[in-house]
Amino acid sequence: MSTLTSINPFTQEVNATFETISDEEIKQKIELAHSAYLSWRETSFDERKNLFYKLAEVIEVDIENVAKLQTLEMGMLLSASKTGMQAMADLIRWFADNAEDVLGDKEFDVDGSKWKFTHDPLWVIYGVAPWNFPYNQVLRAAVPNILAGNTQVYKHASNVPMCAEQIEKWFHKAGFPQGVYNNICISSSSSEMILEHKHVRGMNLTGWEKAGRVLGALAGKNLKPSVLELGGNDAFIVLETSKLDEIVDWAIVWRMRNGWQACTASKRFIILEKYYEEFCEKFSQKMSELKIGDPMLEATELQPICQESARDEVHKQVVQSISDGARLMTGWEKVSIDGKWFFYAPTLLADVTPDIYSFHEEIFGPVASAISARDIDHAVELANMIDLWLWGCIFGDKHDEIVATAERIETGMMFINQTVSSRAMLPFGGVKKSGYGKENGPEGLRAFTSKKVILY
Repeated sequence: MSTLTSINPFTQEVNATFETISDEEIKQKIELAHSAYLSWRETSFDERKNLFYKLAEVIEVDIENVAKLQTLEMGMLLSASKTGMQAMADLIRWFADNAEDVLGDKEFDVDGSKWKFTHDPLWVIYGVAPWNFPYNQVLRAAVPNILAGNTQVYKHASNVPMCAEQIEKWFHKAGFPQGVYNNICISSSSSEMILEHKHVRGMNLTGWEKAGRVLGALAGKNLKPSVLELGGNDAFIVLETSKLDEIVDWAIVWRMRNGWQACTASKRFIILEKYYEEFCEKFSQKMSELKIGDPMLEATELQPICQESARDEVHKQVVQSISDGARLMTGWEKVSIDGKWFFYAPTLLADVTPDIYSFHEEIFGPVASAISARDIDHAVELANMIDLWLWGCIFGDKHDEIVATAERIETGMMFINQTVSSRAMLPFGGVKKSGYGKENGPEGLRAFTSKKVILY
């Protein structure tokens, strides 16, 4: 066994420590989940809906405290944490309201025969979650999985064990049967044993490409379906426009989402060359003016990076990109506030080309890459060169031209003259090395079910 340590990214003080559980205890958790599954799969959609409505209520009545926990453990701005908590409760209700319509039995007649389609649950689903949205990343997968009749065992990121524990407490407080949702405090090395267990019949993972390769291979080796969301180095494209100042404001808001630690935050800014230098100057100026500080304070605009090792990795990636030829506009330094060093200055890398590190690789921190495009065709070519493509957005004045351009982009989602966070009703997932399968929407509810045909 080993120890997981929760550290406040702002104060760098230890919040708490947790001991990982033994292999025998992991097996007991899986057996508990399977035992719960045998009765949970027989519950009606109305019973499940009522319990998930209660879960949303449990979260809402304590938003202030649980939002602060998320800020204490991973550094999320408290204001953003509170907003996210309410959005999460709304997500739960959407799944609860739509589960029966999506998953309920469908009967019809064909050529004089009667047919029925059912969506059967798979058993126990193994979930692996990242640290950047400690609550949302778990519930957006666990809620539809459980509504479908499965039960869940979840391994959370090692630096957010307090948030992981809190999620299980919510399920218990809402009145879910013991074993329907199970938090397991384990190291990554235990995943192979879990995926080999006969009662575990699927896996959902949100994380890095490397983790996706390893765990996706383990799931495949054991003939178990998986859904992988592995991030993106997504593009923010600017075409013909009369509103460049407004677009720069959009660029700032969306790149700095969650302290620039979001898979859906734009990272590559592909700008028509006629606007390129003006965009870079204005973008750089606004980045340099962002207020860095305590994430508990309303005035703070940029939070600390979640861990010292993550900050050092960001710096390493920036140094590599500059060495490759990127032009530094602002940033490129570790920042200390009252002796605390988990901060990194907002950094803009200009003149980024396909030969430069940041063009292809996702930098999970306050860094943006600016890329010049000769015309629309060149912008599309640049956008599609990468392998990590989760979503993107296009800004400009000519609506039909923008929509036609969006249809040429190889990604999971595109947004026109806006940037939005994921929504419960919209399927969420990328292409290429950003993973496979979908979260959210009807596809999220069906992800770990087997569609059965009955002819009678």
